[in-house]
Amino acid sequence: MKNAPVNSVTSAKKTKITMINDKKYGVIDVGSNSVRAILYSGGKVLFKTTVTTRLGEGLFTDGKISQNAFERTLNAFKRLVFQLIALGADEVLPFATEAVRSAKNGKDFAIAVKEQTGLDLDVVSGAVEGEIGLLGALNGGDGGVIDVGGASAEIVVANGGKVVYSHSLPLGAVRLFESCRQDLNLLEEKIVKNLPEYGKVPQYIDYCAVGGTANTLAFIDTGLEKYDDELINGRVITLEKMKSLRKKIGALTPDERVEKLYLNEKRAEVIFGGALLLEKIMETFNISQITVSTNDNLVGYLKKKVFGEGYGND
Repeated sequence: MKNAPVNSVTSAKKTKITMINDKKYGVIDVGSNSVRAILYSGGKVLFKTTVTTRLGEGLFTDGKISQNAFERTLNAFKRLVFQLIALGADEVLPFATEAVRSAKNGKDFAIAVKEQTGLDLDVVSGAVEGEIGLLGALNGGDGGVIDVGGASAEIVVANGGKVVYSHSLPLGAVRLFESCRQDLNLLEEKIVKNLPEYGKVPQYIDYCAVGGTANTLAFIDTGLEKYDDELINGRVITLEKMKSLRKKIGALTPDERVEKLYLNEKRAEVIFGGALLLEKIMETFNISQITVSTNDNLVGYLKKKVFGEGYGND
């Protein structure tokens, strides 16, 4: 891929650049369950897509990305780069989260990305992952964000323009599926055992939820057959509704979730554990409701790495 654009980032310490300009930016998030991409220009997301590749497959058993997951994710990544270029991207900025961050062969994946696309894969820390979620969902404002991903779950809170709480728990929908499958008792035991790692989570603030688990739950709540971003973004899910959705999912087999809830096969397998994790987070830390945001870490990454926006640290 000789003509692929290369990374070009602006330090957050430099003068902030306005978000409104004509340059087209492609951003790719290599997650544990899916690879997502957007094309952004003029303060708007012009295009977005998701490919479910289950990169985190095998992490629970031996700490490594499986060869099949490695290859299918790399192939999906290359297709998305080509697609963004075809759509007019001037730069493509890829980053990766917990699966690449924690895998023994995560560096091998980043090297393969570089060799086959010319792009440097930015493997972000858990703290940065939380902050870019804040930037995407809250646009620099105060509040909290919960991001239940495939291999980790972040809770991050900003107050007074500063990050006052941030923790990334190395537990997510894919890891729960691989260790507990659909067994409710095993899932509850594992989740409850790990939640104390969060420590003292700020309460009585407004929380947004971003990421695949939250978006999927909001989609199921609409009762529609086709995903509609406008109906998902801003959808409020109370704790009681969360419990109801989790029970609805748990009453169905993965195949039935595909047929009746209109989920793709890989998402149908992992959504039950992800939903239970989000429910237990809300229940444990007295979060009565969440507002689902489709503005997540893809936009947040662009804001932090290119436009110099960000939160201070308390």
